Amino acid sequence: ASFRRAGPSMAASGNGTTPSLDVRLTRSQSGNILDIDFIGGLSEVAGSSAPAAAAAAPATTTAIATVAPSCSSTAVVISGRKLRILEHRVHKVEMRTRENGESEEELVVSNLRPFTLKVGVHDSADVPIVDCSLPLRATLLYENGSAVKQTSLSEPLLVGETDVVALQGAATFKLRITSLSSHRDKQRFRIQVAPQEESLTRTEPLLSVVTDPMKSVTKLGRAMPPPPLPSPGGDAAAEGVKRRCRETLDAHAQSIAQLQETHVQIAAELEAVASLAQRAVRAKAEPTSVAAPV
Repeated sequence: ASFRRAGPSMAASGNGTTPSLDVRLTRSQSGNILDIDFIGGLSEVAGSSAPAAAAAAPATTTAIATVAPSCSSTAVVISGRKLRILEHRVHKVEMRTRENGESEEELVVSNLRPFTLKVGVHDSADVPIVDCSLPLRATLLYENGSAVKQTSLSEPLLVGETDVVALQGAATFKLRITSLSSHRDKQRFRIQVAPQEESLTRTEPLLSVVTDPMKSVTKLGRAMPPPPLPSPGGDAAAEGVKRRCRETLDAHAQSIAQLQETHVQIAAELEAVASLAQRAVRAKAEPTSVAAPV
């Protein structure tokens, strides 16, 4: 919004005339001064009038507003917009040990299932900008920020909804990483979200955000079930469970003892049978003696 306001008269040192000077102020919807233009009479002021004109212009003349080309509204938007991660849903969270021995959480995703990433467009005061539409794009990076190179032509590195327009200040991506960390020297991945127009990223560098590192695997593995919660009156129930466990263990011990006794008996019988068989073999091998006649 802009309006014109007559400025103060300034005396020229050369011809003594008093030119009329109009000032055009450009204000935002919140009332901040964005731009100041001097219209008419400026060329007639010379000599000592230059310092007076400079004094009449407030310091806010350097605050030039930029109009975002991707905004659907015609309102002037002050530079300073930024992206913020509102939600990052992964498939699993594990604990890993760092090189210094400290433990930290590690985000894990499967290359067979999509995950969700939601980002918001905020202003310099971290307030969501709901009256602006901004085309965004998600790309795949390594944990160190370098780009991931395509090694095969079969499938892109990042599939799903990679191009999304932020409407009413937010955009939701459903993505799937096709590459595995085990195939990339065990490196983890990040997702970078930035405007689709590279020129806008250069003029507003805060319109770029990256996620925490994620490990990409095929099988997530089964998580250990949580221990059962104690029920009301759990002491008596626990004692009953322990008693039944002791009875079961005692019955198993008796069965094992009986099996061991049976094994000993079978071994003894087998040894006796073997001894009889050896005797029979020796008896057949010995010649039969014939008694001499009297």
